[in-house]
Amino acid sequence: MFKTPNKYLLLFLVLAFAFAYRILLLHWATYPPGADIGLHESVVHSITSSGNTDFLWNNYQMGGGLSLTFPGYHIFVSHIILMTGIPDYLVHSLVAAFFSSFIVLCAFLIGRRVWGESTGFIVAFLVAISRFDVEMLLWGGFPNAVTLLLIPMVFYLYLERERFSMVPFLVTTTFLSGAIFLTHSLSAVMFVCITFSTVIIAAIFSKRVGVSKKHILAWLLPIFLGAIIVSPFLVDAVPAYLGANSDTFTGGVSGIRLALLSTRVLPLEWVIPLFASVIFFFLFSKKYLSKFITVQALLLTLWILVPMLFTQAYLVGIYTDYNRFLYFIILPLILLISLGIDHGAGFFSRIIDTYLSLTKKAQTKKSTSKISRLVSHLSCKRIYAGFALSFLIVSFLAVPIFLTPFRGVEIQRFYQTMNDSGYEAMQWARQNTPDGSVFVSDAYYGWWFSGFAQRPTLSAVDPQYLSLAREFEPANVAKSLLDTNYMIDNGLIQVREDGGYLGRHNPEILAKLNWTYFPYAFLNFNNSRTEIKYRVDDSLQFLYLDQLPVKEMRIENDTSHATIVVTKGNGFFNYTELTTVYRGSPFVNMTITIESAVDGVSLDWLGFTMNSKGYMQAQQNNTIALLDEGVKAFSQLIFNKEQPKVVLVNHDNPCIFTLDYNLQGKAEVEIQMAVTTYSVSDDQEIYQSQERKDQYFSNIITTNLNSYQKQIPDSPALYVFDYQKAVNDWNISYIACRDSEILPKFVNDPTFSLVFINNEVAIFMVKKGFA
Repeated sequence: MFKTPNKYLLLFLVLAFAFAYRILLLHWATYPPGADIGLHESVVHSITSSGNTDFLWNNYQMGGGLSLTFPGYHIFVSHIILMTGIPDYLVHSLVAAFFSSFIVLCAFLIGRRVWGESTGFIVAFLVAISRFDVEMLLWGGFPNAVTLLLIPMVFYLYLERERFSMVPFLVTTTFLSGAIFLTHSLSAVMFVCITFSTVIIAAIFSKRVGVSKKHILAWLLPIFLGAIIVSPFLVDAVPAYLGANSDTFTGGVSGIRLALLSTRVLPLEWVIPLFASVIFFFLFSKKYLSKFITVQALLLTLWILVPMLFTQAYLVGIYTDYNRFLYFIILPLILLISLGIDHGAGFFSRIIDTYLSLTKKAQTKKSTSKISRLVSHLSCKRIYAGFALSFLIVSFLAVPIFLTPFRGVEIQRFYQTMNDSGYEAMQWARQNTPDGSVFVSDAYYGWWFSGFAQRPTLSAVDPQYLSLAREFEPANVAKSLLDTNYMIDNGLIQVREDGGYLGRHNPEILAKLNWTYFPYAFLNFNNSRTEIKYRVDDSLQFLYLDQLPVKEMRIENDTSHATIVVTKGNGFFNYTELTTVYRGSPFVNMTITIESAVDGVSLDWLGFTMNSKGYMQAQQNNTIALLDEGVKAFSQLIFNKEQPKVVLVNHDNPCIFTLDYNLQGKAEVEIQMAVTTYSVSDDQEIYQSQERKDQYFSNIITTNLNSYQKQIPDSPALYVFDYQKAVNDWNISYIACRDSEILPKFVNDPTFSLVFINNEVAIFMVKKGFA
């Protein structure tokens, strides 16, 4: 296709472009994006800072504890850091980009070996712009990026087995296999499964494949020898990995299992085409290699099928992040696309060349046959190059698995976590807080914090991104602490209460939907929009609840119920709100008591401005009902004592309405209401007819009015979160907060003291005497 010097130059340029493209996106905003770089840095410091030789222990991640992040990459990076003195985050990005870029070279070698040189160059360019490879770097999957190079390197050597004598072949593939085992657990599983599957099927059909069983069985030797080389690590890692993850893999930690099923299951519109695509390997094998079943076709087919089968592991009760398996199929998938481009360009170039040859038949006869063939050959090559280039450009711009610079910058911005202010806060914490101080922060920043501040950190990570069962509880504590002060969850409904220091969720009522793990915030009381009017003698006064000083906050609970108590007051009256959740009840009971503190104070009016999802479905004397038809969630408020005037402010989603209570100048008032929200039927026939829908929800409303005090037997135990108890139980010393909305929760609470702030991060110290 090209002259030999030009081939090497072109390949070098594609390789250089791949590296530059990755580095540019990684450092578009100076600091590498993504959170996982913090995890890797915490592993590096766990290895180097204290002379720790236990590769299964992380001093910082999720407060410190068992770690199953395989250390091969981190050992390599730690040596580079110690030898060069380059900033740690730069070493991580350079090493990861280097390995990721060389996937281009490996893809070229495999493409050339299997289908031809032209296919090799096409696949090299497409891998250089592969979205999945680049995006893995942007979110910080650096060890996985390394093994995504090592695995195809071993497969290439397998395919070139006849070019090597046994000793060089075994030495090279053994060390590469051992490196895979030491670097990334999931990659090791995929590598072993793909290799064994290929060997077994090729051995069974050895005559049809055209290779001897001895030849194909030699592929297994490097796996066993590589495992032996790193056996001192694997002997400890494998039992720890299986033991620590057994609950996660089998769904023992229900929160992780449900979160995975809610968010990480691949849609069928992806799964079916990916499974079906492998048929083309056999068709192209017949076209190019004259046989449907060849070693090359089998390897590439199983390179896709094995990871795709693992994406469906939830069907047999195995739970993990199924999206991660897609990274393993990208290279064979790009090989298939490249083969299609090569075949298509060749097909069209031959048609056009034939057409041009026929139209110039007279002129061709006048020239010598040798010159004619040469001109025709050059013309065909140019046409082929034109079509190939056109197909590459279309793929680059239109196929979603390839990454344009504009889309790359968008993804980089999505994952970008760190900036100068965030990095400054981490350096301050590392220099000004005691070693071993436990921090809490959000998911992305918390992972950075654990590694670069070198402090045990609880990160508010969603369950579907957790790899260990032990991480679930600290992540849940961090997530709750950075969101609210109190939470009660009985499995049927959830309540979050910010307490008295933040006028936001006072309380917030969340539905437990039947199609997702994550509660759905349906109805919200907000102290900053709750107004009280009262009279001191004959002088009318008013204020919003968030302006009242806090007198007391606590939570009371036993096995049957939990009650959040918030008392606020000034010199004229006291306001007490009790929010109670019973085990087995889908209703939240709210009791609000307002009483004058001195003579001459009378209470005139109380107004709640309510924000809710959906729209008003029904309104009766002592109840209102709301419906969010999009998510099939229903809510109902039942007023037990005082009946408010309900004023609809906005009917459409989000529904805004007011509950206005005339307090009639009393000195003491008690208001009671019961609130529920939950999933309802998704039967579309109910919603197609207004009459049928009204009848369906009328029955629900009536049933609730008659039975809202009943409890369901054998219900799950109550989950209760109390922020002060959590701070004590987890020995939390500092909160690193980046959310400006939640800052008043810490600023106004005497439990916390602000010790550092810039335009990105506020760090609060926990006052142990208060917590």
